[in-house]
Amino acid sequence: MNSNSTDLVAISGAKGFVGKNLRKFLSQHNIQSIPISRTHFNNNQFPKLKKVTHFVHLAGIGSESIDQKFQNVNIETTKTVIELCKKNRIKKIIYFSGLGVSKNSRSSYFISKFNAEQLIKNSGLQYTIFRPSYIVGKDDYLTKNISKQISKNQVLIPGSGKFMLQPISIVDVCSCINVALNSSKFSNKIIDLVGPNEISFEKLIKQSIPNNVKTKKITLESAYKQALNDINFEYGVEDLNILVGNYTGNHKKLKNLTNLVFKKIKSLNT
Repeated sequence: MNSNSTDLVAISGAKGFVGKNLRKFLSQHNIQSIPISRTHFNNNQFPKLKKVTHFVHLAGIGSESIDQKFQNVNIETTKTVIELCKKNRIKKIIYFSGLGVSKNSRSSYFISKFNAEQLIKNSGLQYTIFRPSYIVGKDDYLTKNISKQISKNQVLIPGSGKFMLQPISIVDVCSCINVALNSSKFSNKIIDLVGPNEISFEKLIKQSIPNNVKTKKITLESAYKQALNDINFEYGVEDLNILVGNYTGNHKKLKNLTNLVFKKIKSLNT
């Protein structure tokens, strides 16, 4: 066991991209974790959490379906996590929201994330709320989407493609969480989880695909229409909302808080 103050970490959404990588990262740093799965939430039965010191709440959905609604997953799950923390005297919650979330949000996804943030802020628990940009690494959501399109020899670029992103590597994300687990500097703060460089969506794609794969521009109107009506379309409505939102964040604040050296993401093949 490591000598710092973190003994045992509970992780919701532990089977997701960030969760799997985080569990592996913590294990390499001699920090044990307990995974909390969707089944636990569905059955309202959880493993023993009495010795847990921190709860990293990653569980959530980025798009709705007939079976899964933002209210049920992003908000109700957060209420349950707060109850679990209080019941088990877990001292701190680390929550993953989304870059661009604000009280002025009109996107259903962002509204659900903002409401979850408010629940955590008003819970009386110590918290750190991260608002991540695109998190990049092996098997991340965006890379998988683009790889699928590459296999068809064409990648769709909605609108101008000039929307700016501020991607961050999964290794840097895990390092930031690790620092936040033990540093009081992160207590009761909302922090943009963003990489050091801003890059347009089109440039990121063009630097990520083989020379023989073409890109194809599609109007935003057409993209939204297909996103609304075709579950197999390359981008969902909320994917488009996030892209069009042109969201960038305050990397300097993150760097100053963590004292980490961050990787610049210039392509998805990192």
